[in-house]
Amino acid sequence: MYDFLRGTVVTVEAAGRLSLEVGGVGYSLRVSEQTRRAIPLDGKPVLIFVRLQVKEDDLVLFGFSDVAERAAFDLLLSVQQVGPAMAMGILSQLGVPMLRAALVSKNPAALRKVKGVGEKSAERIVLELADKVDRLPAEISSTVVGRPGAGLQAVEEASRGLVVLGFGAREVAAALEQVAQPGLGAEELLRAALAVLR
Repeated sequence: MYDFLRGTVVTVEAAGRLSLEVGGVGYSLRVSEQTRRAIPLDGKPVLIFVRLQVKEDDLVLFGFSDVAERAAFDLLLSVQQVGPAMAMGILSQLGVPMLRAALVSKNPAALRKVKGVGEKSAERIVLELADKVDRLPAEISSTVVGRPGAGLQAVEEASRGLVVLGFGAREVAAALEQVAQPGLGAEELLRAALAVLR
């Protein structure tokens, strides 16, 4: 139903709640510690990727600073007996890179360090997700984001578009790193990356 929200941060709580104003409407989102730290508090509009969870008596919006974290959230929820609270706890403490490393190395001990994740849950997560790590989009390289004019937002929008077109997340990240130049918007980045990918 929702893919992302673009708006202004009103409040961010240490408990992992974020209030985002979008067109005069306030949205309450639950965010991981990783996302909470990544949110700029300078009053400029921010782009938050979201996932709506429907309960019997409640609707809960979860917010993510990038598509990789949201994909990790979805992947964790696909594991039996892993709910949103546990998934957010794992993302808060480990983040996507450490989660990926734990799955690739089949290391449940890394997951057991997360509060609320027991031995059986950690083993189940590794067992069910070890062969699905490729579903996690590669993180956008800091060398791309750090270039003047090649902002995170433009790169993420171009990356989403390329993945929708059927390209793999890793090849998309590599192509975007090659073509990022000062002043390029999302559409120009997408066209330039397409030329590399084809």
